Amino acid sequence: MKLFNVKNNKIEEVEQKPFKLEKEIQSLIESNTERIFNLKFIKSELSVDKYRIDSLCYDEENNSFVIIEYKKGSSYSV
Repeated sequence: MKLFNVKNNKIEEVEQKPFKLEKEIQSLIESNTERIFNLKFIKSELSVDKYRIDSLCYDEENNSFVIIEYKKGSSYSV
């Protein structure tokens, strides 16, 4: 999907730069959860029993926790 930036009533296509590693996506999202999703970031790489949560956040509006799982490729199922 193409993305565009509007500047001075003109559109410019945004250059897409793919992430090399899943961890790059995770770091970017965790640093910006409030701005992107309006969520409070709680913890990264949290282990619960034999499971691992990539990012744990909290939604203050709904009083609920939110788990974010990252997948760089498109062939994974979660």
